[in-house]
Amino acid sequence: MIRGGDYFKLGLFVIAGVALLLVVLFALGAGKLFQRTYQMETYINESVNGLEVGSPVKFRGVRVGSVSEIGFVSGKYGKGAAGYRYVYVLCTLDHDLFGTMGPKPAREQAADEVARGLRARTISQGLTGQLFLGLDYVEPSRNPPLPIDWEPGSIYVPAAPSTLSQAEQAVLSISNTLNGLDKAELPEAVKSFRRFADSASHFLDSTDPKVVGPKLAATLDQTRLLIARINQLLADPAAERIVPETARAVTGVRKVVEAAGPDTVKLVHDSRETVASLKVSAKALEKFLADPETSRQLAAMPGAIKQARETIVELHSAAKRLNDVLGRVEQLTASQQANVEGILESARGLVDNLKELTGEAKRYPSGVLFGPPPAKSPLGGK
Repeated sequence: MIRGGDYFKLGLFVIAGVALLLVVLFALGAGKLFQRTYQMETYINESVNGLEVGSPVKFRGVRVGSVSEIGFVSGKYGKGAAGYRYVYVLCTLDHDLFGTMGPKPAREQAADEVARGLRARTISQGLTGQLFLGLDYVEPSRNPPLPIDWEPGSIYVPAAPSTLSQAEQAVLSISNTLNGLDKAELPEAVKSFRRFADSASHFLDSTDPKVVGPKLAATLDQTRLLIARINQLLADPAAERIVPETARAVTGVRKVVEAAGPDTVKLVHDSRETVASLKVSAKALEKFLADPETSRQLAAMPGAIKQARETIVELHSAAKRLNDVLGRVEQLTASQQANVEGILESARGLVDNLKELTGEAKRYPSGVLFGPPPAKSPLGGK
């Protein structure tokens, strides 16, 4: 038989057990009810197969939250997202994530990090096929945010394409390139190049070096002298004065060309005819290279090739200096665009000087090339 004091002890034991159970539950996880968190959302324009509610969210490999909702933006924002097929992913992040990045509030600090390149992307966990959401920094210009027409309800971090999606795009690009090569008749181009290589090989094997070698050497010497003369002219201080005048003249010519619409069309037509003539010339050159007589005349190519290499080095130096001069011309041209009247006046004077020089060249060609014109004969003389 239970006495009254035993009931009291039994009730006290039950109360103590319940209180101990509550303390254990609170220690194991009930304290998370009082933990502050952030809601972050992102929109993904690809398949998220393998990403589930509860999947971890990691910032550079460190877990900072979990996925709390997955759906479509049209179901979340209604008419404001009509026509969009983005996947809506809502995440719950720890309070300390954006708090450790700067002194600003979480939403403003997140916007600053997004401007620096913070993006969200799905990452596969090994071979299991499970995905988690990773937060990391990428190049902002190469990974722009998706276009949206609504205001995100939570902290918004744009999504970047996943590694698997980028690999698929690369494979698709390679496939399109190969298809384009097939359409461009690549085999025919290879056959044409092979025919040209065979003709050049036959030409080099059957060339007589005693005839063409000296001529080629003389041509290379003349080219070397011409390059030396060009370098001397470029080093002349007078070139500093010629460059501004040339810049003004080029600007005036550009204006004239822009105003000459019909003439430009005619020029294009003439260019097409020139291209057709070049094709005919190329065929004639190929026939010339295949001629055995021509092959015998160019057998001594090693020495000529050596001289050609030396000339090419000098040409490279001259081209570099000419490129520097052209760069300066371009800068001066950009700074003189507003002086239209001065440009036209300089161009008109340049044309007059050219006319005068042409007239002198017609009347006294030898005097223009080698010295002053001959003295005038007296009136009535023969």
